[in-house]
Amino acid sequence: MTVSKRTRTWTTHDDETDSTGHSENENSVHDSKAHDKMHTVHEAQAEMDLQAKLLDAQAHEMGMKSQRRFFAKARCLFPLGIVLGVLLGFILVRPYDILEMQAQIALLMEAYDISLKIPEIDLSGVELEWQRLRGNIPELWKLNNDGREFQVGEAMKARGLTAQYPVVLVPGIVSTGLESWTTSPEYRAFFREKLWGGFGMISQVTFNREKWMAAMMLDPDTGLDPPGIKIRAVEGMSAASSFMRGYWIWAKIIENLAVVNYDTDNLYLAPYDWRLSMWNLEERDGYFSRLKATIEGFKQETAEEEGCDSCSLYGQYSYAGKGDIVAVLSITNLICHHSTCYFKWVESPEHGGGGADWVESHIEAFISIAGTHLGVVKAMAAFLSGEMKDTVQMNPAGAYGTFAGVLERFFSRKERRRLFWSWAGSASMWVKGGTAVWGNGSWAPDDEAVLNVQGDSHNEYLPPFMNMTASDAGTWILQRTPASFQKMMATNYSFGIERNEEILRKNDFDHRKWTNPLESRLPNAPTTRFICVYGQGKETERSYWYAHGPHEHDESFVEARDAITYPESSSDVRNGVKMGDGDGTVSLLSLGAMCVEGWKRKRYNPGGINVTTVELPHRPTSNIPRGGANTSDHVDILGSTGLNELILKVATGAGHEVQDNIVSNIREYAKRVQWD
Repeated sequence: MTVSKRTRTWTTHDDETDSTGHSENENSVHDSKAHDKMHTVHEAQAEMDLQAKLLDAQAHEMGMKSQRRFFAKARCLFPLGIVLGVLLGFILVRPYDILEMQAQIALLMEAYDISLKIPEIDLSGVELEWQRLRGNIPELWKLNNDGREFQVGEAMKARGLTAQYPVVLVPGIVSTGLESWTTSPEYRAFFREKLWGGFGMISQVTFNREKWMAAMMLDPDTGLDPPGIKIRAVEGMSAASSFMRGYWIWAKIIENLAVVNYDTDNLYLAPYDWRLSMWNLEERDGYFSRLKATIEGFKQETAEEEGCDSCSLYGQYSYAGKGDIVAVLSITNLICHHSTCYFKWVESPEHGGGGADWVESHIEAFISIAGTHLGVVKAMAAFLSGEMKDTVQMNPAGAYGTFAGVLERFFSRKERRRLFWSWAGSASMWVKGGTAVWGNGSWAPDDEAVLNVQGDSHNEYLPPFMNMTASDAGTWILQRTPASFQKMMATNYSFGIERNEEILRKNDFDHRKWTNPLESRLPNAPTTRFICVYGQGKETERSYWYAHGPHEHDESFVEARDAITYPESSSDVRNGVKMGDGDGTVSLLSLGAMCVEGWKRKRYNPGGINVTTVELPHRPTSNIPRGGANTSDHVDILGSTGLNELILKVATGAGHEVQDNIVSNIREYAKRVQWD
C-alpha cells in the first residue's frame, strides 16, 4: 500500500531576523509561535506512526490469510459438512425410509399449501444402493446396530425353544417417552410432540425452554397436570424401544423375543408417566387397573374351548403354566415394585381387589433388571444441588445426546431442582434404610474389610465440616424444600426400616410403605419366581463432599464438589466424589442387598418365594459405542447378551437354567447391614 505525500503545513523560522532589534513584546510572540510549531510537529509524527501501524496490521492480515490452515478454509468446511451429513445418514436413515421420502414431501407441501408438482421417480434402485453402502460399513461403528441383532433369539430358536408365557415389559425413568396432548393456543406447537425422548425434546428445550419447563412441571399442590396442560406417556412398543433415533433401549430385547414367536398378541410394553407418584398414577391414568386387566387378559381361561385343562390361552398362542412374566427396569422397581407397590395394590381389597393369591395365580416369574431396591445415592445429589447429569444419564451418547446433558447446559441448578421437586415419582429414588443400610459417620456395610480404618469409609468426613449420614441428608434436604414437596413426601413415601413382623403385616394396607422393601413384604406366592439381574464392576458414585461456593444466579444453596479439602490420595475419590461398586448409576448395595439377604428372611418374604440373583460383570468392548455384548452399564445392559439370554430362557420355558451367579462381594456387604 502506498502512503500519499503529506502537504507541508508549517513555515521555518527566519534566521536572518535581527533579534537585537525586537522589543520584549515581539520576543513573546516569537516564543508562542515556536511552541505552536513544536506541537504541530508532534501531531504530524503521531499521525505518521498511526498510518505505519495500519500498514503493519494490513500486511499481517494478508499474511495470515495466506497462512490459514487448510481445514479452516471454506473450501474444506463445505465438503466436510457433506461428508458428515452422509455419515449421519448411514446411522439414522434406513433403506426403507427412502421410498417414503416423496410421500413425506407431498404431505409437507400440502400442509403449507404449496402447489408444486413433483415428478414420480422410482427410488427402488436408490434404496438398493443405499442398503449396499450401509452393508459395507462395519456394524460395530453404527450407534443403532452392533452386529448382534436377533442373534440371541436365533440361538434359542435353534434349540427348539419358542414362546411359552406372555411377557409384560415395564420401562424405567429414562426410557419412557412423554408427549403433549395440550390444546391451549400457547402450547399447540407441542401437540403430539415428544417432550421427553427424541430429537424433538432437544429442540424444544433449546428454543422453547420456558414453555417446555412449564409443560413438564407438575402442579406442586396436587401433583397432577397444571391447569391447561396435559402430558401423557407415549403408547405402544415405540414408547421405549429407542430413546431417540439411533439410540436403542428395549429394542434389542423386543427383537430377540420376536424371533421366538413373540408379537403384540403376547408381548406388551406398559409405559407410564414416571413423573407421578404411585397414587396419582392410578388416580389420573388408571395405570395399575389397566396393567392388571392386561395381565388377566393374557391369563384368560379359554382352555375348555381348545380342549386343554391346564393351559391359559391368549389369541392364537397356547401357554403352559399359570401366568405372565413381568420384566422391569430401574425405577420401575419402585413404581411397580414386585415386593411392594403394584403387587400390594393389586392384592389390596380397597384398591385392586385381586386377593392374597393373585400374584401366585397370575405371575410365573418377575425379572428385576438393574433394580434400585434401596434407592440411588446420586439422586440425593440431584435433590440437594440440582445436579442431574448422572441421575438420569444414558451413556455414551454425549452431552446433547442425553436429556441430562441438555438440562446441564440450558437450565440452572435452581431450575433443575424445581423440576425434580415437582416430579413426585422421582422421590422413589430416595435412599432407604438410613444408617442401618448406608452406614454412619465412620462405617458403612460396603466398606472393604481391609479399608475399615480412619480415612477410608464411605462416610468419612474432615473436621470441622459437618458429616451427614443418609438419614441426616434426607432430613436436611426436606427442611430446605417447599412445603408442598414435604407434604407430597409425607403422603406418598416412607424411607425407614421396619423389623417388627406385626407392623409389617399392618403395612400391607398402608400405601406409603409399598415403595420401600424394608417396610413391606413380598406377596404370598411360593411358586412365583423372582430374578434379580444387574450389572457389577463399574465405578458408581457412593458419597460426596459438599461445600458452600460461588452461588449461581440468585441461589442461596450449597454447591457440589467445590472448595473443600478431600482425600484425593485415595484412588476411588475424584473431585469430591467417592466411588464404589455398581452399574454406573446404582450402587451395588442397592442392587443386590435385598436379593441375597433381605428377601431370604421370612420377615420380608413370608411365602418363601425363590429369589435368584444374577450378576453380569461389566466388560465393555472399547471400540463399540454402547459397549457390546458384555456391557453391564445401567441402561446398556438391555442390549447385553447375558440379559437377553436370561429373559428368553425364562420366557420360553427354560428358566430352570437360570441359577445364582454372584461374582462381587455383595453377600459380605449385605450381611453387614443392620437387619436386626
